[in-house]
Amino acid sequence: MFNYFNKNNFFFNYNLGSKTWFGTGGKCFCFITVDSKRTISIILKYFKRVFPVFIVGAGSNLIVRDGGINGIVIKLGKSFSQIKLYKKESILEIGGSTKDFEISKFCLKNNITGFEFLSGVPGTLGGNLKMNAGCYGHEICDNFLECEVINNVGEKVVKKKKDITFGYRSSTLGDDIVISAKFKVNYAKTKTISDKIKTIIKERKMSQPVGVRTGGSTFSNPKNHLAWKLIDAIKYRGKSCGGAMVSEHHSNFFINNKSATSLDLELLGEEIRTKVWDKYKIKLEWEIARIGKYKKI
Repeated sequence: MFNYFNKNNFFFNYNLGSKTWFGTGGKCFCFITVDSKRTISIILKYFKRVFPVFIVGAGSNLIVRDGGINGIVIKLGKSFSQIKLYKKESILEIGGSTKDFEISKFCLKNNITGFEFLSGVPGTLGGNLKMNAGCYGHEICDNFLECEVINNVGEKVVKKKKDITFGYRSSTLGDDIVISAKFKVNYAKTKTISDKIKTIIKERKMSQPVGVRTGGSTFSNPKNHLAWKLIDAIKYRGKSCGGAMVSEHHSNFFINNKSATSLDLELLGEEIRTKVWDKYKIKLEWEIARIGKYKKI
């Protein structure tokens, strides 16, 4: 069984928190970069009986709590970051660990439209599908056809679009690990695609914090409301909790102001959720995933 593992991809007492975009949080018992489906299946079939197993992507939409994770964290390796274009079938196949900017770049090179919005989304394909990532009027499910996943008992399954319910920043993929996904292809002129990407990048730089330790959007937009407007309404733009701060640039983004802990970030978020609920009876839901345990004081 262990023949499927590369010892160079195993790291114990791994400083996982520092690898997230926020750069906060504790260590995990074991971190494994996986390069084969067989390895993932073994981990889920056998290792999961002893330790909890988590999967991480780019770490852009993630807070690792300060007490760390007494379990196994896996990340899909480079073998899962391939992009293939089947021209005759007009199908694009993308590996689960492929970064968004790589998808956007490939599509521009091949005159494929419908993926320009990914130039404004931090993350990887697998994470995008699980949360149905989107912005600027598009979502990852728009051109989606099917995906190959490994479920929580280590079985390989192909799921068609009809098998999955996609909602606003949500899907029913649950604990499934996305190995690859297929999308229908639509073509456009290179300039048209390039202009869209340039506009998205420009708007992102103007409307979101860049060049700082931050994550993706902190909260999902409640129905008929915008999270940032609710945060502004309770006057929390620029507010701090320890080393964590609500961005002055966009109030639905938090910033690690160099000295934040994960607890600072989470307390700031919970304080905002409480204030919004007390004033408007609107429930803000975390869009950023939080994993691990709290550090004992």
